[in-house]
Amino acid sequence: MQAKEIIEKLKLTFNELVGQPAPVALMDATLEDGTPVKITELTVGGIVTINDVPAPVGEHKLSDGTKIVVGENGAITEIEAPEEAPIAPAAEDMGAKFSAFESVTNEKFSSYEAKFASYETRFADYEVKLSKATTIIEGLINLTKELSEAPTGMVDSAAQVVNNFKEEKKKSYDFLFS
Repeated sequence: MQAKEIIEKLKLTFNELVGQPAPVALMDATLEDGTPVKITELTVGGIVTINDVPAPVGEHKLSDGTKIVVGENGAITEIEAPEEAPIAPAAEDMGAKFSAFESVTNEKFSSYEAKFASYETRFADYEVKLSKATTIIEGLINLTKELSEAPTGMVDSAAQVVNNFKEEKKKSYDFLFS
């Protein structure tokens, strides 16, 4: 190993021990108003500079909508993610949706028509039965009227009626009470 190489290694080792920071890659960003800024890290503790000077204390908004709050010496103290734009609902195929609705509606309509046809048939059967019952009831009412209005009849002299009421002997029922 040559002396120059040893000295370079010693410098690197010494720098690591002393704590000299390694070079930091800066991120270029733009504020909402178009001002260019450099940020060491977009995390709490990162440093924000404008024209190689620490950014002023306060809230700054980056062009992507991220809000950062900068404290003393340009240090980031708070970060708010940008608000996401509301996502528009996906366009639905209304034609397909309408066709599906129409299909279901037609099935139900057909089902209802079949039920109503069945009810109409049953109703017609009940009307026929009711008509027959009404005719029978009217006949019974007419017969009852005729019977109630018919004169009480006289005994038919041709019919033989036998009664032995006078000739019946009195029977004694004294034996029942003894």
